[in-house]
Formats: sequence, C-alpha cells, structure tokens
Amino acid sequence: MGLLHDNTPVHTKTNGVRPLRFLKERTINHWTADSPDLSLSDVPPDHGLEYESLSSWERRYLSCLYRLRGSGSICGGHCCDHDAESVLKDQGRKDFVTLLKHNTRSLLGPINRTSSIIQNHVWELTTQSENRTLILFSQVYNAMAELAVQPIETFYTDIRNYVKIDPLDQKPTNTPTDIANSVDRFFTDLFPLAYHGQTGFSSGDFTPEFKQCLKDNMDVIAPFSDFPKQVSESLSKSLEATRLLLQALSTGIDVLNSTYTMIIDEHTSTNSECHEALLKMTYCPRCLALSKNSRPCSDYCLNVMRGCLNKYVAELDIPWNSYVEGIESLINALKRNSNEAGTNVDLAIKNLDVHISSAIMNTMSKIKEIDSRVKMSCKIPQYKQTTEVRTSDTSKDSVQLRQPNSRIFPHFPVAHVTLFLSTMAKTKGFYANLADNLCSEESFAEQRGKVCWNGERIAEYTKTVVDVGQMQKYNPEVKTSPDSQSLDPKIANLVDKLRHVHHMAVTSLGPNYSDPDYMQRDGVDGSGSGNGPDFEDDDEYSRGSGSGHGPIESDGDEETPRVFTNTGTAPGKPEQNEPTVTLSSAIARIPSLLVLLPSIFFICTGMRN
Repeated sequence: MGLLHDNTPVHTKTNGVRPLRFLKERTINHWTADSPDLSLSDVPPDHGLEYESLSSWERRYLSCLYRLRGSGSICGGHCCDHDAESVLKDQGRKDFVTLLKHNTRSLLGPINRTSSIIQNHVWELTTQSENRTLILFSQVYNAMAELAVQPIETFYTDIRNYVKIDPLDQKPTNTPTDIANSVDRFFTDLFPLAYHGQTGFSSGDFTPEFKQCLKDNMDVIAPFSDFPKQVSESLSKSLEATRLLLQALSTGIDVLNSTYTMIIDEHTSTNSECHEALLKMTYCPRCLALSKNSRPCSDYCLNVMRGCLNKYVAELDIPWNSYVEGIESLINALKRNSNEAGTNVDLAIKNLDVHISSAIMNTMSKIKEIDSRVKMSCKIPQYKQTTEVRTSDTSKDSVQLRQPNSRIFPHFPVAHVTLFLSTMAKTKGFYANLADNLCSEESFAEQRGKVCWNGERIAEYTKTVVDVGQMQKYNPEVKTSPDSQSLDPKIANLVDKLRHVHHMAVTSLGPNYSDPDYMQRDGVDGSGSGNGPDFEDDDEYSRGSGSGHGPIESDGDEETPRVFTNTGTAPGKPEQNEPTVTLSSAIARIPSLLVLLPSIFFICTGMRN
C-alpha cells in the first residue's frame, strides 16, 4: 500500500481502492515539486466505470502519473522529461512568434493601405489631367493633336512612374532628376508641332533635320518663355514630397518586417535564456499538471517579454517615434490647402493642362519674334516632299475614348489620411510598449486577479517589474547576455533608416529642399474617428495658392480653369516697360489675337459644363 504526501493511504477497504477523483484531489492539494516520486503501486489497478466519467484534464493527470518519466531540468515535475521540455520549448517559441506576428501585422496593414491609396490617388489625378490635355489638343489645337498624343502620353507616364514604388525592393523606379528631364523633353517635342501649326500647316510636315534643329536650339529660341521652368519646378517639388512620403511608408514597412524577421531568426537559433523563460512561463504549469488559473501573471509576462525583446526596444524606440513625426509632417504638408511649401501634388497636376495651353498661346502671341530666332538658328523651314494629310476628325478620334469624366478630378483622401495620422500617433512608443501589448492578450496572460502562474506556483507575482532599457540588467526572469551591450549592425541599419525619414521630412519642408535621393542610397538596401476634415472649400485653390506664374489662374469650383493671355505678370498688374500701343501696332497684333479665339471658345464651353 502506497502513501500520499500527507501519509494518507491510497488503498481503502471499500472494494480495496480509493476513488480516482479523491486521488486526484488529494494529490493536487499536497503534491509539490519537492514531493517524492510516486510508484506504480500507488495507482489503483482497477478503474472500472469511474475512469470513463473523468474529465479530460483528470485523465491527462492520471496519464501523467502512469508515465512517471524523469523530471526535466527547467520545469521539474513528473509529466515532462528533458525531451518533452525540448518540444515544449520549441512550441513556446512558436507561440511567441505568432503573437508577435499578429501584433506587427496590425500596424503593417494601415501603412500598406495608405501607401496604396496615395499612389492610386496620384495615378487617378494624372490620368484625368492627361485626358484633359488630350481633349484640349483635340478641340483647340487640332492641327497638332494627333502628333502630340505620343509626347503627352510619355510625359504623363513619366509622372506616374516617378511616384511608383517597386513592391519588391520598395524603391521608386525613377530618380529625382527624371521629372525635370521629362518636362524638358515634352516641351522640346512639342515645339516643332506648335511652330508648324503657326507657320507651315499648308506646306506639309517639317523635315526630320529641321525638326532636330528646332529641338537643339530650344534654349536660344525660347518659344515657351519660362513656362517649362515653371512646370518643372511645380511638379518636381510636389511630386518629390509625395514620393518621399511613399518612400517613408515603405521604409516603415521594411523596418517592421526586418525586425520581425530578426526576432524570428534569433529565437530559432540562439537566445536560450529567453527560450527557457518562455517555456517556464507558458508550459511549465502543464508539466506540473496544473490546470486552473495556470496562465502566467501579467507582471511575470512583462518581465519575460521585456527581457526577450530588450535589445530591439532599447535601440529602435526613439528612432521609431522620430519616424512617426516625420510621417505626420509629410502628410500634413500634402493635404494642406495653402501649398506654402509647394508640396500639394493635387494643385500641381490639376493645373498641368492650363500650363501647357498657356505655353502654346505664348508661342502664338510671339510668333514673329520666335520666327526670327528660328531663322537665325535653323534658317528657312524645310518641308517634306510628300506628306500624309491629317484631318481634325482623325485627331479627335484618337482621344474619343478618353472623353467621359475628363473634367472630374478625385479629391485628396483627407478622411483616410486623418485616420491614419491618428493611428500612427498611437504607435509612438511601439517598441517600448511591445511587451505590454503582447502581455495584454487575455489568451496569453492573466489580466484580472492575482491567482495566476508566477513561475513557481499558482500565486501572486511579487517580483519587481523592470522598466525597458538599461534597467533590464536587473530583470529577474531573463538575464542580459554580455554581447547585448554592443549594437547589432542589422539593428543599427534599421535605426539609420528611421532617422533618415525624419531628417528628410524636415529638410524637404524647410527652406533647404535638397538631397532628395538620400534614402535610396545608403540606408535602404539592408534587409480616431476616421472622418477627418475634408477641404472646407475648393475656392481655397484660387486664393493665392497657385504657382505664382501670373497669367494662369485656377478656380477650384470650375473644373476648366480660366486662361489669361497676358504673360509674365499677375492679372490686373501691368507688365513693366510695356511699349506704347499705337494704331499700327494694334493692327499688327490682330492675327495673333485671332488664333486665340478657338481656345477661348473651348474654355468658355468647359466653364458652362
């Protein structure tokens, strides 16, 4: 006859066996890790029908008693030998990784969605602006419409590609200098068409040699005045701000994914101190056959998790907070109506067709001066012997499919980005609070009451909860390794990426808007209500928020902007050194004014629509 720990005999005179339920209750109340091993003779040989009535927990407990393997070195007890502890240690690591993955994905989701929404918004803006430009040429400048299709499409494709982030390497596909080059190339290709429409439409097309001469002498002839420069500056700055934001969002995704991967790799191979702490916290209660209230105490969980994550928290938390501030600055600049920093991409793209039209009108109004400079640089225009006759009907057909909704621009997604800003603001301290977030899961740690697993028994956890950072050297559950004092080069690379986002945001929105490609050089090759305020009134676009070019005004309430024929000065202000207008000079200007009538008709028609 065997004895329990309190010397209570197992066998009784009642059919020679003590009830199994009583055996379980007596054993769990008195058995501890220091209790002597039971022998097989202590377990009743005849279960009878009573075994069938036991719960799964009771069966598992009795099965544990039957096996009676040697106790493991971490948990002790009779249910887990060394091999079992090894399996459970691996399972504890997997549970930790799964919880970390869930927590990281909850932040990756909003960043990914915001990046996609902003890219799609710019894509829709450029598509609608391209439609307007093609229709403008088809209806107003139909003499050059068909030949202008390809330069227009190439120009807008360059704009879209400029802010397109490669999903594989998370870098923009173009370099920052490409937009300026695209603008120059577009107006260079446009000049022979505009000049031909004013001087030689009835004589056939220019020879390739003469066209090339016109293109090569663009700087000397200057047919479009300063309009190409104005378009280039407006587009470059606004698109660079958008590009920088998208690149910053991709950097955040990269850092979160890299951190997650590094933690997984570390917990797959090394860090036995953390592995043992996780095993002790999560699965030792099972090895001791504990069931009720066996989840770890919340404070106990905090010490274990902070110890396991310490080297990431200590280095990444402050840089992450700076990164969030950089994201906030970039988004606020993009959605600001006043466009003081020149970063409002909506205004820049919406006005493109107006800028292009004004540039062509400038050529028309100064055709005599331009013609004189052309003859000085390229001599008399040369025409092809045979030419294909192009009709206005043909050019109209080329843009017919683009007509629907061509004057409807999408609004900036203010509601979404406002919600995103609120979400990102809450992630300040993401790494410092990572352990708290993991331990706040009710399935992972006990959130209420003091009856929980404290690492030794079911009782209150009384050890000191150690703060993150340098205080972790006093962590009672996970001892810091000697090499943790040195900064991991991979973590240092992530820190550098986060800091550069903040640096570039401050630089781009300040007076020194420079070094736009910094982030894609050194640091990127390593591995809420939701209903935010919308633009109060589209009239904001017409109150001093334009490019300052003078002859171009855009009224946000009118999808077709007004075009002013005076060049170089703001409406209402006389041009400096304007020559005196005589009767003869006024008569001489009549031909150049007549060519503007189709444009005025087109724009007035659009205003009525």
